[in-house]
Amino acid sequence: MSTKTKPTFDLSKTKEFQNFKALIHSAKRVLISTHQLPDGDGLGAEAALFHYLKRARKACRVYNPDQLPKRYRFLDPKSQILLGPGEVELWDNCDLWIIVDTNDPRRLGRLWQEMSLRARKIIFLDHHPEIQGAHEISYPPHASVLSDITSSSIGEMLWRTFNELDLGKMNRDVALGLYVSVMTDTNSFRYARTTPLAHTIAAEMIENGVNPEEVYQAIYSSKEVSHLQLLGSMLQGVKVSMNGKIAWLEMPLELRKKHQASADDTQSFLNLLLLLRDAEVVCFFREEDDGMIRASIKSKGKIVINKVAMELGGGGHEFAAGVALSAPIEKTVDAVIKRIETLIQHFEKFGKQG
Repeated sequence: MSTKTKPTFDLSKTKEFQNFKALIHSAKRVLISTHQLPDGDGLGAEAALFHYLKRARKACRVYNPDQLPKRYRFLDPKSQILLGPGEVELWDNCDLWIIVDTNDPRRLGRLWQEMSLRARKIIFLDHHPEIQGAHEISYPPHASVLSDITSSSIGEMLWRTFNELDLGKMNRDVALGLYVSVMTDTNSFRYARTTPLAHTIAAEMIENGVNPEEVYQAIYSSKEVSHLQLLGSMLQGVKVSMNGKIAWLEMPLELRKKHQASADDTQSFLNLLLLLRDAEVVCFFREEDDGMIRASIKSKGKIVINKVAMELGGGGHEFAAGVALSAPIEKTVDAVIKRIETLIQHFEKFGKQG
């Protein structure tokens, strides 16, 4: 697990990492979770961490706020690892609860209330910027955050962590989880945050038995005909701002249910708007099963948009962020689009972020 590619930030030198290392070594029972509406980054990281810690003879369980999406079942073909509500018996207590791919307890839903007092120690393993502003997060005394915003994915962060911990050898199960995490969170190595190390890790995971074509087909060739019909209906309703710099889609729950699509089935829809020549920022507004409106926001790389999400109670990367609001879809769209318009106007006037 060695490489000549040197990261710009040495995670292992931080006090937070040394604390994490000590907790991992001493922990006997480890619970692993990721955020609601889990994606490839969180799920791949969970799978890699689970298999790595099992090889280190730790008692591990994965428990998520939501069930495993169909297209990621290849990570857990026997349905025994990446479990959700009602699928796993929770321990009365655990030594360490590791939460990957978020620094926000709110994104754990009811799971935070269930487990935050039962875990002796809690570590958020994350690569998103710290949430700032009116919605800053406060953590209980037994919880801490280990963050590396220079990592392209949690998989990249874990790869470096495993090298430092040196608790066990790489095998195909660990490699598959790391590869899925790195590949999906860089959008197949196309995002601006893709690092040289991400490519190095991908190459090493392939050497450890990962089949890139099989992984890609499992994740991205998983749509039903009705999902493509839903996409066609959505694309006919693309909306753009007056100057074309913002483009967005709106998906009410009724329309998604009509086409029998889950929220995960629509995750890739937003990326198609990035094909628009003039659009600098694109958004996808989706009504969730609980009535909340989830706004996903992406920028082509000039406009930093995570502050918009933070203002409204969300978060994310500089060029990819999101927020969930309880307001009606029309009000949510109006609030987000107006903030982005102001952001773009400021950028065009001053050549920098406000």
